Amino acid sequence: MGANQAAAVIAGIKVRRTLFAVYAASGLLAGLAGLFAAARLGAADPNYIGLNFELDAIAAAVIGGTPLSGGRVSIAGGVFGVLLLQVLGASFIMNDINFSYAQILKAAFIVAALYLQRAGG
Repeated sequence: MGANQAAAVIAGIKVRRTLFAVYAASGLLAGLAGLFAAARLGAADPNYIGLNFELDAIAAAVIGGTPLSGGRVSIAGGVFGVLLLQVLGASFIMNDINFSYAQILKAAFIVAALYLQRAGG
């Protein structure tokens, strides 16, 4: 098809059909590559799905301002908590820092957030 879609239309090439076919083939092959990669790495093992997510869920809720004793929940606060934990996790991975230290820092965030909730009333 080339870089000029107008010229391709003038040449008689069905641009929309060609683009659809190319994107569909690209998506199919990317999905197939992801399936092969997951199978090769054992990433789809059902025994490990959701493992160690409990601390992340509690930390995201508490950091977002949700009191553990019950009360009002803030969606924006929860999203902020999740984003903060994802940035933290990505930073640890990019800097090749051990997973255990990330867990310790998450626990420290929980303790700090609980202390601030308790001090605030």
